Amino acid sequence: MSGRAHSATSAGNYESGDVRRPSQPTAQTLIRGLAVLRAVAQRPQGLTITEIAIHTGLHRTVVHRLVNTLLAEGFVGRDPAGLYTPGPELHSLANMSQPTLVEFVQPHLQRLADQHGGTAVVFLAEHDGVVAVATAVPSQGDYHLAYRKGSRQPLDRGAAPRAIRAGRAPAADDSPEVLETRRRGWAISHGEVEPGAHAVAVPLARDGDLLDACFTFISHRRDRVEEATRDVLTVVEATRAFCLGNR
Repeated sequence: MSGRAHSATSAGNYESGDVRRPSQPTAQTLIRGLAVLRAVAQRPQGLTITEIAIHTGLHRTVVHRLVNTLLAEGFVGRDPAGLYTPGPELHSLANMSQPTLVEFVQPHLQRLADQHGGTAVVFLAEHDGVVAVATAVPSQGDYHLAYRKGSRQPLDRGAAPRAIRAGRAPAADDSPEVLETRRRGWAISHGEVEPGAHAVAVPLARDGDLLDACFTFISHRRDRVEEATRDVLTVVEATRAFCLGNR
């Protein structure tokens, strides 16, 4: 990683007619920023500032300044443990030539919503909660819960946060509910976030290998949630194959 960054900044063999890299500070900042993005992209489980500095060969102060800028622009995210991870804008750039993750999952979510008469959501972890990045509600049918993109839920309750924690590498402070979710493969909740609402959530990651996200199906009818569980698991497997195939 640091070798690639070094070659980008020090290569001096240009043929006549080649455009040389500008030497202005802004160009140097861009090159350093790209080095940080490469480091984060190659370690989706997350990196500390010190680890990014080691990967890039940059000073911690420089890394801290660059990461804060990338964080504000959505190219880098930060998980509850304080580790820096790929942000949604970085995932969009990585998949410009093929469907983005949201574009891939949207028809799957819609089929879940239509088939089982409930709301299907992909939640992504943030430092202070989980946020909906893709949603679908039944095209026709009866009463249902509606989640818009950007809707947030707290980290301390509900099926989605438990599923996301279960998708991470095991930790000493994992609760019994998280341990059971990791063993079983999905989390369930009843009225924890919305009174009378039932939910099943399946983590996308396993041992922190992919995005810190989960697929959730929500309904006011418990039987619909139970019936949808197998299909949610199937959608997650298809999405894992999509993500791993893009590496």
